[in-house]
Amino acid sequence: MKESKTLSVFKKLWPLIREYRLRLYLGVALIVLTTSLDLVAPIVIGKVADAVVEKNPSLEVVGHFCWLFLAIICSKALCESLQAYTLQTTGLLITQKLRVLVFEQISRFYMSYFDEHSSGRLLTRVINDVRSLSELFTASMSVLALDAMVIVGTVITMLVLDWRLGGLVLFTFPAVVWVIIYFGKLLSEAYREVRAKLSEINSFMGENIGAMATIHRLAAEKSRQKSFERIVDQHQASLMKSIHAYAQVQPWANVLNGIAMGTLLSVGGLWVIQGKIKVGILVAFLGYIRNLFQPIRDLVEKYNVVLSAMVSAERVTRVFDESVESDSAELIREFQIPNHLGIRFEHVGFQYSTRNEKAIHDISFEVDPGKSLAVVGATGSGKSTLVRLLLKFYECQEGTIFFGDRPLSEWPLKVLRKHVGFVPQEVYLFEGTVRDNLTIGNTFGDELLVEQCKKAQVWEFISRRGGLELKIQEGGTNLSLGERQLLSFARILVLNPEMLVMDEATASLDNAIEGRLMKAVKELLKSRTSIIIAHRLSTIESCDQVIVLETGRIKERGTIPQLLHQRGLFEKFYQLYQDSGRLTTKTL
Repeated sequence: MKESKTLSVFKKLWPLIREYRLRLYLGVALIVLTTSLDLVAPIVIGKVADAVVEKNPSLEVVGHFCWLFLAIICSKALCESLQAYTLQTTGLLITQKLRVLVFEQISRFYMSYFDEHSSGRLLTRVINDVRSLSELFTASMSVLALDAMVIVGTVITMLVLDWRLGGLVLFTFPAVVWVIIYFGKLLSEAYREVRAKLSEINSFMGENIGAMATIHRLAAEKSRQKSFERIVDQHQASLMKSIHAYAQVQPWANVLNGIAMGTLLSVGGLWVIQGKIKVGILVAFLGYIRNLFQPIRDLVEKYNVVLSAMVSAERVTRVFDESVESDSAELIREFQIPNHLGIRFEHVGFQYSTRNEKAIHDISFEVDPGKSLAVVGATGSGKSTLVRLLLKFYECQEGTIFFGDRPLSEWPLKVLRKHVGFVPQEVYLFEGTVRDNLTIGNTFGDELLVEQCKKAQVWEFISRRGGLELKIQEGGTNLSLGERQLLSFARILVLNPEMLVMDEATASLDNAIEGRLMKAVKELLKSRTSIIIAHRLSTIESCDQVIVLETGRIKERGTIPQLLHQRGLFEKFYQLYQDSGRLTTKTL
């Protein structure tokens, strides 16, 4: 039998919130107690009515029932207060934990996931969906559980008191349930569409805010605005669907409530006159109709919140269904790092899932420990793919990559990436201080940090602006491109990995800072196995060997003088840079 989607979602969420089960159990116990008090109150009111209409009413009896009713009301108020506090604080704790767990899960996704999914959609999972899910626990869970128990308890109590009158009152109840289920399906579909469109809005905003400078340069404000208006209009249309369905639930529930009340007053009143039932039973049933239909109104009020939360819960749980990078603690502990960390590619081939052709074909080369290799080639020749495979962002589909004479597949990810320093072309600096960006959560002395900044030729820039305490804005926007790049070099020197990979890390720098950068590069390369991918050929002048890629294949390999003598692809690159004034014969 296929289990319901709701049950499946809660099965996935339960292991994440199990540590709060005692608080949840306490909340449920308080809900049961509150429900019991709700069911007793109409009976007490009915007893008062019977006592009042007797031929010789006793004020003492009426007083006892009144005091009992007051005690019930006060007890119910206390239980409701404790129940609300318990469940809402539990909901907040669950929300906090879920948000952290979702971010932790996203941070372990394979890089291929980020190639196929926009950052805006992930932001929606962490912020909007978890917040919507929290409303289920904090604002709606107690109300829904209480209302459900009140409805069930009321139905049972009415049938026990007088099954004939109870049957007359309840004949409209199935219709109310059908109305909620029918419109609930419409609402659920609408909310799924609303959430999908909200993800598109977040994705669009994330992309365009980050590209605002480009939008202004291209005078593309109007076109981007029109695109955004289209997405917002679609989101609005989805919301209108949900509002249209929601607006029809309450009126139908009220109509059916009126029918039940009218039936009770007419038939019940007649039976009182005929002596078939006592007036207290009729009065109690009037209270029970309130107990029966008021929770239904609450359910209607909270139904949209619940459906929205359930859609969010589905989206949050799908995050935990994705494949993630993982290493066992035992594997990390037992892994023996080789003494000599060279690199060897043997007949490596790879194809991205989003492309129709291979990115690289039958690549084989070797870099001895402490030596350096330059990789040169036109855009799209496969240079960056080599780096992604080396860092295990992707697994090679053909051949084998060895690091220190051990296949890369045997290396735990955390161990591998701790021993491989990566400097990309587009450096990202985190919001915080220079110290935060250099240490990345590790502990290093300030003397070491300053020393490595000097080696990276960046200390002169930052020392006069606050030194290690200089505040870095998001993405390093308060630093120049050259300063950001040099600071990333300093970060690698601080972390001190055995191997260095530079992916066109100097391609966008101006000539004014190139002298400093070359000194920093020489510091980075000292005694490190290195792979340098470069368009700016001046950065590879000290490399021990060079390979030239074309359409994913190695076309040439050798030292710089050897490649110039061959007068092939490398010689053409050399001529282009020489003609542009960026490279001289002396440099090579």
